[in-house]
Amino acid sequence: MRITGQGRPRRVSQADIARRAGVTQAAVSLILRDKATTIPEETRRRVLDIAREMGYRADPLARRLAKGRSQLLGIFTYERVFGTAQRSLYHPFLLGIEEAAEESGNDLLLFTSAAMSGPVRSIYAGGENKLRLVDGAVLLGRDEIPADLEQLVAEQYPFVFIGRRFLDDGREVPNVSPDYRGAGRVLAGRIAALGHREVRYVGANSGLPATADRLAGLRDGDLVVSSSFPKLDEISPAFVRELRESGVTAVVAENTGYAEAVRNVAPGLPIAVAGISEESADEHWSGYGIPGRLVGRRALEQLLAAVEGGGDAISTVECPQHEGTTLTRA
Repeated sequence: MRITGQGRPRRVSQADIARRAGVTQAAVSLILRDKATTIPEETRRRVLDIAREMGYRADPLARRLAKGRSQLLGIFTYERVFGTAQRSLYHPFLLGIEEAAEESGNDLLLFTSAAMSGPVRSIYAGGENKLRLVDGAVLLGRDEIPADLEQLVAEQYPFVFIGRRFLDDGREVPNVSPDYRGAGRVLAGRIAALGHREVRYVGANSGLPATADRLAGLRDGDLVVSSSFPKLDEISPAFVRELRESGVTAVVAENTGYAEAVRNVAPGLPIAVAGISEESADEHWSGYGIPGRLVGRRALEQLLAAVEGGGDAISTVECPQHEGTTLTRA
């Protein structure tokens, strides 16, 4: 039943039931929550009958807040996650987050209106923490604002970043990341077993922790690893000639885009990819994959533990190795 009168119809409230039953609203609240231990049985039955007759339905938000939580979790991104193609970089991570949220009985709220100027987004745009609307949040993005993370840590606000991130004093913030270093170590062994010694890492993001982890894993092995960070259109026959002249016999590309660019100008050069998307249709690439879906699930599970005041603050997810056909003998 909806209560009508002047203006729009409204939801039946506990106050409406109390007026009809001739009891206090506090008594109605206790009865509906099955906590009316001192209220006469006759009164309890009358209130429940009236509630059914009036079509009362508990306000889900009020019910959640009564438990001390909204059961709403946030996703905040420092750049757009909905590209022109569904199979975007963030798609597997978002799938994993969604699955874990659904299984845990939590709803998700995507924050999209926190722009400061131009494409830059900030959690504290407008001077306040927008994430306070939810119990905790998963953060994504390559171009985070360090001051945001500093403030979240200072406030002890529950959050988990997808990918390793650090504060200015060197502390690592709560995060879940693919185990790029472990995967790189395994890949280095595979490359060395094929007779390669000099390897060049080619990618775009020289300053990201993920890049440092990828390189560290390769250098943990018995290889001499150099690195280049050109733009895609700078990968030319001259670029490949410089690789060969410096003794490089294999390339490890940051992603399939860079691998394709190298393959286009040097079809016979052995190539591995240090980060194959789960949704890539190119099964021929050798290297290792990014377990985006599992990382997303772990991030949500880790966030729930943080909201409850426990759990691990930092964790990694193993990257699957891809045999492929592009990494060949020296």
